[in-house]
Amino acid sequence: MWGGFRQPGAEGQMAHELELYLGFSERWRTLPKPTIAQVQGRVIAGGLLLVWPWDIIFASDDAVFVDNTIEMGISGVEMFAHPYEMGIRSAKEAVLTARAITARDAWEAGHINRVVPRADLEPTVLDYAERVARAPDFALALAKQAINTSDDVQKRSEIVRLGFANHHLLHSHWVNENGYPADLSYFKASSVLNKGS
Repeated sequence: MWGGFRQPGAEGQMAHELELYLGFSERWRTLPKPTIAQVQGRVIAGGLLLVWPWDIIFASDDAVFVDNTIEMGISGVEMFAHPYEMGIRSAKEAVLTARAITARDAWEAGHINRVVPRADLEPTVLDYAERVARAPDFALALAKQAINTSDDVQKRSEIVRLGFANHHLLHSHWVNENGYPADLSYFKASSVLNKGS
């Protein structure tokens, strides 16, 4: 699609993030076998790219989810699936304010499948995985494909591509304005990093 990783400037950065962030996330999403994420603690920005592609998400009661890239002057993480993962209103609130979403709030919004006490997380996930593993592989793969297709026919992939393009436009903007690809002053003021959730 674009030039390789070794290209200078925006072209190289876009190729790098297209492969390592968006590319891996999308390939994990379409694996034929069902996948289950076991989440605890903070899932911040790029951490969402490691959680959202999985089919089932179980979280401990202390988990929080946050995309704080707006504080960096960027419009969202590379896999901009927020409306599909969180719903329109929750996505707006989460992205526009970098608000940390608790596991309970994420569950109520349909963002994750279950919230369990941290000590029960691993046994709960293993029990669920064992039940899923008893089903025929081909049936699981086709069921997963059909469900993913329901997202895709609702233009999910177009929204993700637009979000990725906007992400890189803002990287280029910050380089043009300041000489670096994001507003790094957010490290000093970040509500996630310094003030807790």
